[in-house]
Amino acid sequence: NQITTKDAFPLPRIDDIYDQLTTATYFTKFDFKAGYFQVPLDKSDRPKTAFSTRDGHFQFKVLPQGLTNGPPTFQRIVNQ
Repeated sequence: NQITTKDAFPLPRIDDIYDQLTTATYFTKFDFKAGYFQVPLDKSDRPKTAFSTRDGHFQFKVLPQGLTNGPPTFQRIVNQ
């Protein structure tokens, strides 16, 4: 995370989201609890997420929680 180039994609402010909701007629509910795990990582980026345990060496195939650029990456997808 320390050497990662930071993604400057803006995250929405909660008060701006609430302001948009005041004029809404229809509402949809999304469960983003596991949303990051729906975002595949490029094969070339997977080794950057590698970690070892007593059970072996592993790397993520999907966007894990805790990466510096995880929130802006996920927000960009939500905005699309």
